[in-house]
Amino acid sequence: MELFIANCSKQDFLFTYMLPENQRPFSHKIRAGAQMRLVQTQVEADVIIKQHLPYGLMEATHVKKGFGGLCYRFGKPISVEAIEAGIGQSDQENIDRAQEARSITAAAQDQIISLKAQEMGIKQKGGIEFEVTEDKKNAADQEVKFDQRIEVIHEGEGQKGRGRPRKSV
Repeated sequence: MELFIANCSKQDFLFTYMLPENQRPFSHKIRAGAQMRLVQTQVEADVIIKQHLPYGLMEATHVKKGFGGLCYRFGKPISVEAIEAGIGQSDQENIDRAQEARSITAAAQDQIISLKAQEMGIKQKGGIEFEVTEDKKNAADQEVKFDQRIEVIHEGEGQKGRGRPRKSV
């Protein structure tokens, strides 16, 4: 039986697996956006797949949230469109993880500032605000750049407005 494994990431992947009757690990380098073919029995192919399922290996037609960058298919090669869709899903997973990490970092920094303020005997007036921006590489760089603002809001506070507060009439 043919088992095709595709690398839907932007970096090379060293695909390593072990077979039941041979405890020696086998490794194959899969280039970014490429696939490899393994000829194994059905039992061996199932064992290989089970070894990689916890790390996000998915069937090529069922790539969804939680995708780890590798997909497989039995019998025939994985289409270029499926690999491209996998690369897109893998990119989205990385973007989501980075967003979550930035939010957690902002909350942790706010907690540190709050604790330091308490130690000094003062009250923190509000949550902190982070802004992450990507700079141009050079003067000719016209690509869209990353720009994100993260605000930590404390319970019972409203979101801060921009600029000076208005006088009530």
